[in-house]
Order: sequence, then C-alpha cells, then structure tokens
Amino acid sequence: MIFAGILLVMLGLALGVLGYLIAFRGKYALISNFVDQRIRGTFDNAFAVRTGLIALFCGSISFLLGILVLCIRSVPFTWIALAIALLGSAAALAVHTLVSAKK
Repeated sequence: MIFAGILLVMLGLALGVLGYLIAFRGKYALISNFVDQRIRGTFDNAFAVRTGLIALFCGSISFLLGILVLCIRSVPFTWIALAIALLGSAAALAVHTLVSAKK
C-alpha cells in the first residue's frame, strides 16, 4: 500500500502546483481548450480561477490523504482514501465545468 500512498502524494503535488499556476499565476492556457472556449464566449477568466482553486483544494486533500495512507498503512483506509481522492477530484472538476458553461 506504500505505492498507493506515494501515488496520492504525487497526485496531490501535481494538482496543487497546477491549481496554483492557474489560480494565482494566471496560466490559463494550462486548462484544456480554454483559450478557444474563451474566444467563443463559453468560459471566462473567473471560470479559470475557480478551476485553479478547485484543483488546488483537491491537490491538498490528495496530498494529506497520501501522508495519512503512508502513516496508517491500513488496506481498507488506503482504498477509501484512493477512491475519495481520485473520484472526488474528477467529479468536482467535471461538475464545475458542466455548471459553469454558458449556453
């Protein structure tokens, strides 16, 4: 289960850095097709900032869950933490994209 803990820590670091770059450094091009969608009027800069903050939050949760998995080393806790981190991050970003799209 050490592999799952390391995976969660790496996922947390990657999402955290990505979220920081998008939300606080203005690197909106890191979001897939954002520039084209902004030109079409589907998304705006506020969408990009919210996306960055969601990624930063999910990254910090994944990082903390990874540290806990490495410390606790319980198989059921590892699977629960892995499911929370992966499915939660994907669901949060997908719902945010669907709700924020302008028709």
